[in-house]
Amino acid sequence: MDGHGDEGLARAPRVLAALSDVFGIEDYRGPQAQAISAVLAGRDVLLTMPTGAGKSLAYQLPAVVEEGMTLVVSPLIALMKDQVDALVSRGIRAAYVNSSISAGERARRLAAAVAGELDLLYVTPERFRQPDFMEALPNLPVRRLAVDEAHCISQWGHDFRPDFSRLGEYRRRLGGVPAIALTVTATPAVAADISQQLELQDPLILRTGIERENLFLAVTEVGSEEEKVDLLVERIQSIDGPGIVYGALIKDLERIHGELRRRGVETLVYHGKLSPEERRGMQERFMASSRLVVLATNAFGMGIDKADIRFVIHTQVPRTLEAWTQEIGRAGRDGAPSWCELLYFPEDIAIQDTFVRWANPTLEYVVMVYETLAGWGERVQVKDEDDLRAELLVKERRDNRVGIALRWFEVLGVTAGSFEGHDLEVRRALDPDDLPAFLATGQKLQDDLRALLGMVEFAKNADRPRRELLAAHFGLKDTVGRGCDNTEDAAAWRAACLPARPAEAAPPGGSAPLPADPEAAFARGDWVEIDGRHLGQVVKVEGEGRRTRLVVESAGDFRRRTVDPRRKRVRKI
Repeated sequence: MDGHGDEGLARAPRVLAALSDVFGIEDYRGPQAQAISAVLAGRDVLLTMPTGAGKSLAYQLPAVVEEGMTLVVSPLIALMKDQVDALVSRGIRAAYVNSSISAGERARRLAAAVAGELDLLYVTPERFRQPDFMEALPNLPVRRLAVDEAHCISQWGHDFRPDFSRLGEYRRRLGGVPAIALTVTATPAVAADISQQLELQDPLILRTGIERENLFLAVTEVGSEEEKVDLLVERIQSIDGPGIVYGALIKDLERIHGELRRRGVETLVYHGKLSPEERRGMQERFMASSRLVVLATNAFGMGIDKADIRFVIHTQVPRTLEAWTQEIGRAGRDGAPSWCELLYFPEDIAIQDTFVRWANPTLEYVVMVYETLAGWGERVQVKDEDDLRAELLVKERRDNRVGIALRWFEVLGVTAGSFEGHDLEVRRALDPDDLPAFLATGQKLQDDLRALLGMVEFAKNADRPRRELLAAHFGLKDTVGRGCDNTEDAAAWRAACLPARPAEAAPPGGSAPLPADPEAAFARGDWVEIDGRHLGQVVKVEGEGRRTRLVVESAGDFRRRTVDPRRKRVRKI
């Protein structure tokens, strides 16, 4: 922990009463008390804590016990509703304002905030560019600013977002109210950049590492995709309980899903090509399950508060140690032993190297995007992003350079509207000097490549305890030294600490699973998976026995289809 602070204000009787009565918590964990005392004293704070360790309490509890409103800036629209619903269920006056609700509802919530009827208001940083919000801003009774996922502010963070870079300016518009910045991980460079960009004044800096002794950290190098799948099957079959298997490429997740199924191991698959309804359905089933395993891109897990995840396995090398640390932090929040492993295949490095380059347009590239838009004139409103990609000879949709350029134009007021709304327009000429210097120097690209190299060096290091390596990377004092494959026998630890998955839950592999029994009983309301790909709910069962037909409503597009269980592989979920 970098900083030290007084715990006195957090221990005041009225604060402890709210901690217990409102949040159901009897005492603080880690640096929570120090952070809360500093927030109550009106001091700026930078707090890093592991995933699931309770960072949010540092601003939520002060918001409950003090007058005024806390404005929470978060990049994750998908999680705001869940966060606010959880607060409202505790009797806390909270709301969110984002693009997922109607203009009328946004106006009502902003009016409630102006009237002093809210303790917490959640917004995305992009909201500060919207006229209705900026009009209401001077009248909002904001007492403090909380910035979640604060690494997005820093050009050295692993998920830089252009709109976050202007939060210092927005804070000034709020009158320079005290601020608390929160993130899971931050190197010294990222922490310093957050403080500078957010204009924190003499902040209390509290930075913790992975101190959860129940997590076992391991890296296993494999020589082929086949060996990777073999190991994955072995791990899933040997560890009971829910698990997350992360991969970087959707096509590889789907391939692994098919191979696991062929060997009799059933999994869910979660990625960005699924509809919002399918993704929510996957998440809900995973949350309710005691054994499901989900194959997922890194989009899965943000906001997942499932305590009993027994393993997190990465089948492809993550881009940074920060990302890996955040993702393995979703395991074992109940304190029970949990397994965290990277299956390191050196050829996978090329995947992340490409992603890094696709996330870092050069200054010349950004200017070229602008000149293309400007050259279209009024025709821009009948174009879309695919037209822009085609014009720029971008053939790979995962190449995000076009999208990043468009976000900078929005942030700088060069454009207004969007392709999606068919109202995109160029408002003013682009001055290249308005763009960040790292676009011209290529500094961020080099920093991102060095971060990938740091992940690779961590994976290949077999000499030092992995927590020591993490502590050194994040500039922290060493914490727990053991609990990794560099200090003890990994197989022996698994056998001693993790219960084996029952055979019936994961039958031994080697052959394709049998199709569903056509005479199996289905009932209205059952969730089913069809041919291992499509998710839906049975809304009607027609006939019986061999003549059974199911009318299934797709979770993706809500269309109803009649399915013959004898001709399709239909599995209850």
